[in-house]
Amino acid sequence: MKGVALGKLIAGVRSRFVYAGVGLLTLGIVVLTGCASWGARPVEDFACLHLTDIHVNPHLLRSGEPGPLRGGETIAWLCREAAKPQDLPALENALPPPEFALATGDLTEYGVIDDTWDVFEDAFAPLPIPLYVLPGNHDNTWVAMYEVMRARHGGENYTFDHGGCRFLCISSASGQEPVPSIDAKTRAWLMSVLERTPSHQPIFLALHHPLHSSEFASPIERDTLVDMLRDHNVALILYGHGHGVEHRDHGGIPGVMGGSTFGKNAGYGVLSVRKGTLRYAYRYHKGDPRTPVDERNGPVWRSVYEAPLRSAPPPRPIEIDSPTAGATVSGDEVTVQLARRDRPEAPGTLKVSLAVDGQPLADIPDAESDQTDVLLPTDGLTAGAHLLSAYASWEASPSDPATGPISDVRTRVFYVDRPEVEVIWRRHRAAAIKGGLLLVGELLIVTGNDGVVTALDRRSGHQRWSFATGAEILGTPAWSGELLAVGSGDGWVYALDAHGRERWKFHAGLPVYGWPLIDGDEVFIGDNGGRMHALTLATGELRWTFARADYGIESQPALWNDRVVFGAWDGYLYAVGRSDGELQWKSWGPKSAEGRAARYYAPADCGPVVVDDRLLVCDRGYVLASYTAEGDLEPTLATGISAIAPAPDNRSLFYRKLRDGCGLMAGDGKVLWESDVPAGRFPIPPTLRDGKIYVCSNRGLLSVLDAADGTMLWTYQVTPGSYVMASPAVDADGVCYVAGVDGSVTALRYRQNTRSTRQGM
Repeated sequence: MKGVALGKLIAGVRSRFVYAGVGLLTLGIVVLTGCASWGARPVEDFACLHLTDIHVNPHLLRSGEPGPLRGGETIAWLCREAAKPQDLPALENALPPPEFALATGDLTEYGVIDDTWDVFEDAFAPLPIPLYVLPGNHDNTWVAMYEVMRARHGGENYTFDHGGCRFLCISSASGQEPVPSIDAKTRAWLMSVLERTPSHQPIFLALHHPLHSSEFASPIERDTLVDMLRDHNVALILYGHGHGVEHRDHGGIPGVMGGSTFGKNAGYGVLSVRKGTLRYAYRYHKGDPRTPVDERNGPVWRSVYEAPLRSAPPPRPIEIDSPTAGATVSGDEVTVQLARRDRPEAPGTLKVSLAVDGQPLADIPDAESDQTDVLLPTDGLTAGAHLLSAYASWEASPSDPATGPISDVRTRVFYVDRPEVEVIWRRHRAAAIKGGLLLVGELLIVTGNDGVVTALDRRSGHQRWSFATGAEILGTPAWSGELLAVGSGDGWVYALDAHGRERWKFHAGLPVYGWPLIDGDEVFIGDNGGRMHALTLATGELRWTFARADYGIESQPALWNDRVVFGAWDGYLYAVGRSDGELQWKSWGPKSAEGRAARYYAPADCGPVVVDDRLLVCDRGYVLASYTAEGDLEPTLATGISAIAPAPDNRSLFYRKLRDGCGLMAGDGKVLWESDVPAGRFPIPPTLRDGKIYVCSNRGLLSVLDAADGTMLWTYQVTPGSYVMASPAVDADGVCYVAGVDGSVTALRYRQNTRSTRQGM
């Protein structure tokens, strides 16, 4: 055993389904149904089509017949070709016709509003084989397609067996957000399936986003997923998103991107297993754009990947023995203990390097030793959660290259303790938490994309009660003092009392992702079909429905005099009468008014606010502007603003910036102070409590500021880089509660009698 000290850390239809339905999820437990047998069968020869990035344009009910289908000629062609043998290059005999097809996301351009999904189904009706689908970011941002996935495949994550192989189909598309994530619900489901999969059975993983995409939150998404998968016989990862055709290695697991059905790479991929060899080839509809196209400009094949189909996972050269998973470390350094594990028989060279939170450290000498201790400095790390990654690569010697290169990644999440910050408790749920946290007396209300409302004791974190709806909860609930209102993807609005008992429910008929607003004896809430509902708080009786915006209503509405004002994903801001829901005016959002990509930039994910009797709106284009009482858009007040919330004086507002920063602004746009703290694009306004501002960055760094002038008070890294999309809550004792899409819920506070000069504190 040898010790190595590193330099200072840089600061900084033979298929069967197995699915996890939302209603079958309980806290921390994933229940799988529909699997007759988990036993592996001998691998048989087969072929399947891989499609991706179809981007069917939306079809609204008011629009008449659908227009021309984007890529329609290619879709019609591949439906015909699917019935024929596939004459792949380098094969003496053509493959038999494919037995099924798999479409890895971005099936639609703006989600499944109105008849859009019918247009998709009609386009692929001529396909002579079963079609399995997955959501992409375009499918889940504007009008999320969870409802379709439940009806079609039992949920957004599902698996099926074919030819003795297992296909794992997971959603990397965040709910009502364009960024990718492999969230807690998906990870729990995936771990449960992998535990039940024989170690030798070949696995094909399908998702929309490539694991190397910089859109993921941080290395926590990629590295921990690869680490989980590498203990299993994952033969190939199938993905899309980039509209390109490529092959990459992901920590020892090969992956391929499958083009699109339109544009220069229009075509389809063919995945095949034949006589023990795995192949992936891509067939361009109009010729390979990398080479001169012949006069016929016809279909052409390209070999993308070929390898023997393994009968077992490849070796894992190293293991992290210490720190253990979830360990808390204090002091200025921690010992990282690496151990050799599987040693390939052939001669070669093993190389190992470490990274913390994606920041690379020096290569590790003596990696060939059975055990190596590395002293990792932690004095440059912010208090809180961090990801340690160990990357290994083994190259066979030139004289014996038969085993080929091997790469791997091992991960550990650990926590750095500082005396200035007290972590009172930390809990983990098997669900992503997107809706904001809510304090109700001694309870902390937490909702998740498993459809469960959970009440935790705010002092201990222990569960007091839970209530299961039928589908994902993506919006922040509201509390009236007696009733909790919450919308669910099952199409119902629920009212619960402080003991978790259902008082009433209202059937909207479409997924309800809107944030409810409670005022007096009324509840106002929007749904995924572009409708705003006004309900009686005591009974849930419908008072009126505004029908409708062209796309979903997600954010919380605002009351402005006698109007209910809200944005929608069609790019418009709406004002309707509070008493009757009648439209008074609608106007383009600040960025949408520029006439370009109105739906991308809609005023839909951060609710409008009223400050000094002025209506202020910021949108997905990150433009902040005000409106007159008649709905006229006034000059822009600021750009780069992702979220706003009124200050207690009702004459100013707190804001969060697209990049780094948050601040206080007067109603006329004058900046009163601004602090350069990590923030980001999520529509989460700062939380104010007892003269302090709490803002959590996209990647989980909590910053606490003095509300008077923006002076930094303290920070804490709540997640190890996982996205935080939920607004934090703060109680009267100064305890802050933060939740992430990794399922973590953390209660922490600053110890008033300590001070620190450490970097990051």
